[in-house]
Amino acid sequence: MDIDKHGSVAFGLARRLVQYQANRIGLPDWIGPGWFPDAWRRAAGTGGAQLARLRASALEGWLAREGLPVPAYRTFRGDTGRLGALALDDALGVLCLRALYGRRAELRYWVDRESRDKVCGWLGRHGAVALRWLMAEPRVQPVDRWIRDFGMHPLDHLDEYTLSWEGFCLFRTSGMCEPDAPAGLLRLAWARDAVVAPWLHANDADATREDSRRVLMRLDDFFAEEETR
Repeated sequence: MDIDKHGSVAFGLARRLVQYQANRIGLPDWIGPGWFPDAWRRAAGTGGAQLARLRASALEGWLAREGLPVPAYRTFRGDTGRLGALALDDALGVLCLRALYGRRAELRYWVDRESRDKVCGWLGRHGAVALRWLMAEPRVQPVDRWIRDFGMHPLDHLDEYTLSWEGFCLFRTSGMCEPDAPAGLLRLAWARDAVVAPWLHANDADATREDSRRVLMRLDDFFAEEETR
């Protein structure tokens, strides 16, 4: 048995579990509108350790009722498990990357010096590298039909919030953000009544899954876990 290899895998999984739990406990700080009363947000940082434990227990009960149980250990393996165990800012960057992957044809004529900085901001801490990859990827699919027939909003009308929601919907359509998976928790970052855009249903299902897989394969390049010393 390769002890070093197995130890490294175990350490990586442990880091994912710790980050996922941090996201879960910190939910009142980042949850979208309409999920639970504002009073829960205001009370999140008040009181002592005992009250914090009671709140954590109440939050777990609420998540279970919403159909978001603690995921099974095995679901944290692989790139799909890692998506749900990234720090929230990185996770949103991955979701924006997924959305822009499907918009590469539009991106290539839309990006200029001014918008490049905006896109790099959407894509996170290695945004410039991620953008270069997007611009170089082949098999570009035109979006004209989606804009014309299904009301797809062009990039000029989007911000990080709406673009990351689009990416989440594409990953969920690919079967990678189910409620019992680590990435299922990310659904709570947007309003409860957030609507899936009609054009997302017009995508070819196999192509959508393949594109999602390609994006996840690049997590190490753009969202590498930072080593702690």
